[in-house]
Amino acid sequence: MVTCEQCIMARDKKHIKGDRAELIAQEFFIEKGFYVFNNISQHGPVDMAIMDKEGHIMLIDVKALSLRTKNGWKVNRVPTEEQSKLGVQLIFVNLDTKEVLDEVPNARYKDNVVNLKWYKTWMKND
Repeated sequence: MVTCEQCIMARDKKHIKGDRAELIAQEFFIEKGFYVFNNISQHGPVDMAIMDKEGHIMLIDVKALSLRTKNGWKVNRVPTEEQSKLGVQLIFVNLDTKEVLDEVPNARYKDNVVNLKWYKTWMKND
């Protein structure tokens, strides 16, 4: 018989981190009024699709914001060739603060906060 502790131990920490990031991103978009559609496949170029009130759809790949253990620098992620062809947007989630960002923050942004550019436009039209 498998215990709950064994089930938790069997999960890869990287996958747990990714699952947390996706859940935070889903909650973020739901709270902003988007419809959220999950990918039921574990593999693929998209983690979720979101749709606004007018039916505009955006394909999203969620990445947990990561720091290199060697020097503490932020890990830069770029879309794959397939994601670029499909117009997939990378969204970054800071698991500590639960912030959802549309690019990897760096020192040029005060407090490392980046607002979603397209969300600002959407809110202005709401």
